Amino acid sequence: MPDIPAVPYPPLSAAEGRNGIRKEYVHLGRSDMVLLTSWQREEDGEFSLSARWPAPAGGPAYDMRMLTQTVRQSGLTIAHAAYGAPLSDHTVLSYFDFTVAPGFAVPADAPCDLTVEVTVKNAKVRGNRVSSLDMDFRILRDGRLVARADSEFGWLSTRVYRRLRGEHFDVDWNAWPLPAPVEPRTVGRSTPVDVVLSAGDHPRHWQLRNDVDNAVLYDHPVDHVPGLALMEAAHQAANAALYPAPFEPTSVTSAFERYAEFDRPCWIEAETLPAAPGETSVVVTATQEGETVFRGRLSGPCG
Repeated sequence: MPDIPAVPYPPLSAAEGRNGIRKEYVHLGRSDMVLLTSWQREEDGEFSLSARWPAPAGGPAYDMRMLTQTVRQSGLTIAHAAYGAPLSDHTVLSYFDFTVAPGFAVPADAPCDLTVEVTVKNAKVRGNRVSSLDMDFRILRDGRLVARADSEFGWLSTRVYRRLRGEHFDVDWNAWPLPAPVEPRTVGRSTPVDVVLSAGDHPRHWQLRNDVDNAVLYDHPVDHVPGLALMEAAHQAANAALYPAPFEPTSVTSAFERYAEFDRPCWIEAETLPAAPGETSVVVTATQEGETVFRGRLSGPCG
């Protein structure tokens, strides 16, 4: 999964990192979506970061979008600050897996402070620059492990990325049709702008809707559907497939197989499968023109 193109910017030192994380450093255009507040190196390959989630606006016990953004921002910060990954390169993720402690919830009336521990398990170098980092993330609240994630971050130069993307390198931003959203409560969201699914032509089948007013997922113009938007689509599809039973995904696996483009419909389909006793598992697939672009599996208590 290609991530948001980086903005050229001088790397932060560890001392600067302790005083805050600049929005450019996590490839964002809006400061209010920077969830990290500091970082520091603990020892070789081990790092610690602080994060703060805003108070949730109702809905589920925690917002999966905050979790995935926290992991994404942590990986980018460590890659640029500690390993010198060029900010001018384009970040690529091929998978993103995480687990959440059952019953994890954040305060409903106050921000939530968290600690993110990162272990770099494998660093690959091409020439004199890092080409990929395999990282393990542990998210703690008040010293208790509440979530764990695993992903590999890689980088492509603009020259290579431009050649790879071809005619899709430049996008006419927000020029695509925006189909109507499904009812927000059926997908676990409270407002239409947060809904990324539009009704399809048969049950458990939807069209992805890319509403750029959804600032959590579409921070600034990009050349393809953000990977976190596809993960959010999987989360909403799983909720819709099981509605009205409440679903608490505690294990999520995600594989990004192709770029999802803005200029053609992207179809989301969900299938429920047997899981461990007391749990439900939903497999979600995203396709464009008959080709799979994303696969996800969400498992956890339901009902």
